[in-house]
Order: sequence, then C-alpha cells, then structure tokens
Amino acid sequence: MDSHDLIVVGGGVSGLTFACRGSAHGWRTLLLEGDSRVGGCLATHRFDGAAAGFWTEMAAHTAYNSYGALLELLGPAALARLQARHKRPWRAWDGRRLQSVFARLHWPSLLAALPRLFSTNKAGYGLRGYYSRVFGSKTYEGLLRHAFGAVLAQPADDFPAELLFRKKPRRKDVPRSYTLAGGLLGLAETLASACECHTGMKVGRIEREGQGFRVHAEGQSWACRRLALAVPAWEAARLLAEAYPDLARQLARIAPAEVESMAVAVAKEGVVLPEIAGLIGIDQAFYSAVSRDVVPDARLRGFTFHFRPGRLSREEKLECIGRVLGIETSAPLAIAERTSRLPALKAGHADWLAKIDRALAGQPLALSGNYFQGVSLGDCAERSRDEFARLARSG
Repeated sequence: MDSHDLIVVGGGVSGLTFACRGSAHGWRTLLLEGDSRVGGCLATHRFDGAAAGFWTEMAAHTAYNSYGALLELLGPAALARLQARHKRPWRAWDGRRLQSVFARLHWPSLLAALPRLFSTNKAGYGLRGYYSRVFGSKTYEGLLRHAFGAVLAQPADDFPAELLFRKKPRRKDVPRSYTLAGGLLGLAETLASACECHTGMKVGRIEREGQGFRVHAEGQSWACRRLALAVPAWEAARLLAEAYPDLARQLARIAPAEVESMAVAVAKEGVVLPEIAGLIGIDQAFYSAVSRDVVPDARLRGFTFHFRPGRLSREEKLECIGRVLGIETSAPLAIAERTSRLPALKAGHADWLAKIDRALAGQPLALSGNYFQGVSLGDCAERSRDEFARLARSG
C-alpha cells in the first residue's frame, strides 16, 4: 500500500516534529529523508578511535526550555533524560587576546542610544539598522556585529531584527539549557522512533495527483492526501517548480549562506584556554568557536570552529585552531568536518512570509523549516506545529 494521509519530506527537527504530530493525530504518516541519517542541524559527531565516547555538536549547539513546541512531543522518559548544561562564559577573541564581552562595549555610544530602545520597533529593521540605533553604532561595530555573526554563523547585518530574541514562555520542569548523554542528536533519534522514517530517500519529483500528491524518490513513489516539505527553501523551490511554479519562485528568493565547521577533541591537559562556552571571532576567519566545556568530560575538551566559507584551507584551519587553543597542530586526538547551508534572511522577511502563507491557504501543502519564524530548533518546531494545525483544520 503506497497511499498515505501525510508525507513529510525532510528529516531535520522541522520534519520530525511535523511527522510526529501526524502520527499522533492518527494519520498514516511517512517521513522521507535524503541523507543516511535523520537530524539535519541536530548534527552531533560521536568520535571513535582515541576519542571514543566523546562527542561534539557540529551545527545546532543549544536547546532551551522555551522550545515548547518541541518539548511537548517528548514523553516523560525522554524528558527525564535531558541533562542541564553547565554555565560557562562567552569570550571575544581578536587574534591576540581573550576579552570579556563587556570589555568590548562602547559605553558612551551605548548610553546615548539606549533611550531609543523603548521607542523603536524591530519590524522592518535588519540587525545593523536596529541595534546601531538602540545600542549605538560603535557598540554594534565593536561587539554586536561579531556576536550576531557568531549566533547565526553568517554575516548578520541584514538579518531581520524581529526574528532574533523572540520572547517565549519557559517550562519550569525542564533545565533552562539542556542536552542529552550523547548530544542533541538524541532529540532527533527520540522523535524518529515515534514515526515511520525512511532515510537515504532523496525526493526527485513531486506531482499533483487528484486532490493530493505523488512523491517520487529513488525509483519508488507514494501517494498522499497531504504533503509537508521540511527542507531548505531552495530545495522546496526545486521540488515545487512543476506543481506550484509561483510558490517555487517565491521560495527561490531565499539564498543560502555556507559555513565550514571543524571540530577537534583534545586532551584536557594540553589546552591553556580557560573553560568557556565559546569564543566570538572579532574580524577573524571564524564566526565562533563553541566549546564542549558546558558538558564537561573527565579527559577531553572539544571545540567546534565555524569558519567563513572559502577563507582557509584544511591545514590553515588547523593552524588557526592551534593558535587559539595554544596547542600544536598535531595535538587533536580527533577531527570532524561539516559544511552547512543556512538561510540568509533579510529585513522585510515578514512581508515575504505573508505572501507565502497566503499562497498556502486552503492547500493540502505545508512548508516548514528554519526560514520562517527564525533559525533556532524552537522556531522550526513552532512553524511545524502551526502548519500541522492548518492542515488538520482543513480536514
């Protein structure tokens, strides 16, 4: 039987949470993931060899108790496995020295601009336009530009200000910031166990069939009444070019931004750097270096450097890591590498999103991902919750 009530394309947090909701609703649900594993940006690397048993995050690093749309899908047993992360400070690195974040604030600029914080609406502003106005241009250029780049792993000046730091209710029964024993990939593995997932199934074509769709992947095809695409915008544009050409053109407007990530596992005694949550690169080849110190290990420390694309060779990246950590290039016990593509969102995104949602109204098609409400795990889960509710209301 190849007919389903719902097919979800994409096995990241957006697709997994969507598929879990479909299964819990009683729909015959199938999730198709083109990669050999589920998780997407839940990309924990679990080392073997000399660093066996140790892990680092290669993409998403944090999960919070404000991610209600994600947490509500985890049962009591899964919630009990969540582990609180230790508090460690962020530091700035300018190529010569470590600095506290506060040391890079330009206080005269900040104090002069701060009254505008209470009268300036974020809507329509990029991060540079908004935060230069409310915190001062010198504070923005000296600190915030780099800090936002570290958070987003891409040039951040034009990113929509209203999508960052959205206030959300917090669950008191869950640690404020958490992970699992084997890293955040455990969240994806838990969600995948609650729905039917097929990995290694890259979807090549989607066509309308009656009131629903037919999905083609790896020489197989499935019919469905409803379809959810939880893939990057540019991939959704490709898949919808035949069935929804106007919608596909709108989706193609979201451009990708690449980030090259390299993680190292090193012996604890070999690193002179104090324990930190991470480093903000100040005019460096890397946006950030995120530490595993928030989940301490008895013998190893781990650091994931998120590099600007095309700047450094592999050898140059290792040399950069060695300089920052104060270690020899040959010191890492293990190395992992990953290239990610993230949505480069721009100011005015709310208008674009309104057009997309109007085009989806009344359709048996849903779109989810990290290019709607924001780029965090919680933002992805919220979009899936809202889009699932829309499909469910339509019967």
